[in-house]
Amino acid sequence: MLWIGVAIAAYPALEGWQLITLSSPLFIILLLTKVSGIPMLEKRADEKWANNPDYQKYKSTTPALIPKLKKAEDTF
Repeated sequence: MLWIGVAIAAYPALEGWQLITLSSPLFIILLLTKVSGIPMLEKRADEKWANNPDYQKYKSTTPALIPKLKKAEDTF
């Protein structure tokens, strides 16, 4: 989220080829979700807690990187 905020704040000052820098937040999200970060940590966690039902529930209900918005009826 920090990188997205920086990109939004910097946008008015960018011209021409400088606009390519706006792809940086997307690149960081790609790296964290597909290449390193989350896949590596999940692999280690799966090896350690694969048979733990609490871990399986946590993994199936928790977003990996960006929190999901809850519906109003889910909060009650």
